Amino acid sequence: MVVVAFVTAAMITVLSAFSGIEELVKDLFSSFDAPFTLVPSQGKTIPDSLLTDQWFSEIEGLAYYTRVIEEDAWLNYSHYNLVATVKGVSSDYGKLAQFDSLMYIGAFKLTADTMPRAVVGLGVRSELMLPVDTVMPEQLEINAPIRGKRLSRYREQSFNRMFIPVTGVFSANSELDLKYVFVPLDFARELFGMPDDISCIELAPVATVDENIFLQRLQTIVPEGVKVKTRYDKNALIYRTNASEKWATFLILLFILVIASFNIIASLTMLIIEKRGDIKVLGSMGMTREMIQRIFIYEGLMINFLGAVGGTVLGLTVCFLQQKFGLVAMSGAVVDYYPVMIKPLDVAGIFVTVVAIGSLFCLLMVRLLLRQFAWNDKTP
Repeated sequence: MVVVAFVTAAMITVLSAFSGIEELVKDLFSSFDAPFTLVPSQGKTIPDSLLTDQWFSEIEGLAYYTRVIEEDAWLNYSHYNLVATVKGVSSDYGKLAQFDSLMYIGAFKLTADTMPRAVVGLGVRSELMLPVDTVMPEQLEINAPIRGKRLSRYREQSFNRMFIPVTGVFSANSELDLKYVFVPLDFARELFGMPDDISCIELAPVATVDENIFLQRLQTIVPEGVKVKTRYDKNALIYRTNASEKWATFLILLFILVIASFNIIASLTMLIIEKRGDIKVLGSMGMTREMIQRIFIYEGLMINFLGAVGGTVLGLTVCFLQQKFGLVAMSGAVVDYYPVMIKPLDVAGIFVTVVAIGSLFCLLMVRLLLRQFAWNDKTP
């Protein structure tokens, strides 16, 4: 019973931990990535004329949209260098995308007195040793390759060099912090030489609209040459990896549960051997084979069921304590404590699985054990 309880508790705890990580990833990327992105089906850019403001105004349930230019560039401050992704967005992008919650220093403002400003990731700031002063901002040098000019031939003349003051720092996670620099869209157009093209368009529905319905609506109206990507599609590898690890671990623990079920069979075997004399007495008193089998089957089911109940309570208690008090810390990570999320369907599935496997073992093995250790042809 104790073995079944601990295996059940381990399964609940591990699956809840993976669910917590999955939810944490969703929270991190939901603040950074828009729910939907329109990207070119082929190539790297979309002409501005293909998706006009009038076209967006006719989309039912649309909360906001922003044109985006996203390209790699060479950053330079003092004698420090870094290659990062420069993302040009509209000036109100931070408010529309709720990006303000990720700000580490300053506010998400890409213009001040009609002048462009930049917001960099915490990792970019650290790599460039860039001091950030919202009053007297430092100038960040951004170099972007000029289209049509070969680096091997033109060398430094093959780059378009521009300077922009840095007035804010954001922090989402270590990967994104080291990757992105946000600038105004017009600045990005001039930097990358894209006056009439964009990389993509990010958009989101109003909170009352179901995202699946909105996705279906978008897919039916987008013009040829454009496709819709969801937040999940953009980070599919992360989500698939977490799901694979979750269910691989579940299968390993399930195998341990099968091995643990042999403990029930061992207990019933010892009990049947010990009670052979009593079984003969009960048979002499008129009990049939089925009646005697039910005694041991019910005992095996009771051991398994009580172990599953105890393990469920233990597993939920451990998860609750982690949520409430943070028993397992994560120093230097995005969160202070290991994330745990209890999903009722996962708990119910584990409980049913444990009971079903234990019951199957009992039903199949008790009759065989009785015949081998306690039964003979003379027994009624």
